[in-house]
Amino acid sequence: MIDYRAMLREEAEPEYAEFSSKLIPGKDGIMGVRIPKIRAIAKMIVKDDWESFLEDEPECFEEESLHAIVIASAPMDIERRIGLIDGFLGIIDNWSVCDTFCASLKIKKAERDVAYGYLASLMDTGKEFHMRVSLISRMDHFLDPDHVDDILSDIETYRNDGYYYKMGAAWAMSFCYVKFPEPSMRTLVAGKMDDWVFSKSIQKICESYRVPEEDKQKLKALKRNR
Repeated sequence: MIDYRAMLREEAEPEYAEFSSKLIPGKDGIMGVRIPKIRAIAKMIVKDDWESFLEDEPECFEEESLHAIVIASAPMDIERRIGLIDGFLGIIDNWSVCDTFCASLKIKKAERDVAYGYLASLMDTGKEFHMRVSLISRMDHFLDPDHVDDILSDIETYRNDGYYYKMGAAWAMSFCYVKFPEPSMRTLVAGKMDDWVFSKSIQKICESYRVPEEDKQKLKALKRNR
């Protein structure tokens, strides 16, 4: 197996470690390796011996990110991937590893229904980062006419006091609005969402250059009225 730890040490930047620590408060063991470099190392691991790699316990933030990418992208069937994801979810304790995993997830066309069902089921765990994985992964890979209503319903219905879940829900809501404004507006108007998520969702939607100014004014009025 390749010496990925030596590769990480070689790519580590102390100044970038300091910068990253400010973006991920409370996370120890940040070496300062940029995500493109981590992705390149993960790609080498996948081509080499990813199964042996996954037997090692991650010892730092960058190794957690490597595990996230390898589990999400190594060639395997959906049942095995789900098993590995289940074992990895308990390690995720920050938005960066969470979102890196979600963006890296590889889903074959024939596996989409099974994958979606599994990802949607994570909402029922009540755990902050499990639920964030559920929304962000579906936002990344299933934001289409067949799934948008289900995603919107989950944003509207589920609650979790974790800051990173709520930020993820607002982010997902803003993406839903950009791509599917009509059903998203109906969800916002219904007034059933968590108040904080509702407010942050409108803020994020209004920050998007892809949303017409007329829509932004309606959304701001909706926020004021609520």
